[in-house]
Amino acid sequence: MGRLWEETLFGCASDIPSCLLTCLLPGGICIIQATTVNNLTHNGKIFPYILVCCLGCIGGAINRETIRNRLEIDGSFVSSCRTWCLYPLCAACQEYREVKRYSNHDS
Repeated sequence: MGRLWEETLFGCASDIPSCLLTCLLPGGICIIQATTVNNLTHNGKIFPYILVCCLGCIGGAINRETIRNRLEIDGSFVSSCRTWCLYPLCAACQEYREVKRYSNHDS
């Protein structure tokens, strides 16, 4: 059994810079998610960037699964798809904050 997300889906106000980057910059959602996945896996930004830019919510859900599995967070691919289809900007920000929290806690 894993754990729950420590960062809430609608907690964008706790990290204004990532929220602004994601919401206001064209392609910002692709940039923030590629950076998030790379910060966690250290496998590069190109593949996660292409996934979310070319496949939209499905690509975002695939990247979210990578994050969930690495951090041992409960959930399923279906829940990741639902989150990315309904709230893509919030999902990208939540993932960024979660990985940032994990990285700070791990240091």
